Amino acid sequence: MTAMTAILSHPLVRLIAGFVVWSVAFVVLYAAQALGCAYGWGDWHRPILWLLFLLALVPMAWLALLGPRHDHQHALNMAAVWTNRAALLAAVLIFLPVTFASLCQ
Repeated sequence: MTAMTAILSHPLVRLIAGFVVWSVAFVVLYAAQALGCAYGWGDWHRPILWLLFLLALVPMAWLALLGPRHDHQHALNMAAVWTNRAALLAAVLIFLPVTFASLCQ
């Protein structure tokens, strides 16, 4: 068992993991949006935002696709699965507009 698998074997960690990744990705993506506008990244701004968007989706998709563990805490594991799927959906709905809508003036 690897260290990541051992950490994710705890249902409470799996329950909050998706939205912890979501919140970090939110800060990074919107910071990149602001920095790109402030420093005039030009043609690189949009590809960087797309790259950050896709990089944010990778761990959330992995967490959402982890199946429920079959042990004595089945209800908590099912809650973790659906919470991570909700985080993935929230990421797509909230982060996607940042990749094409610009706040730059």
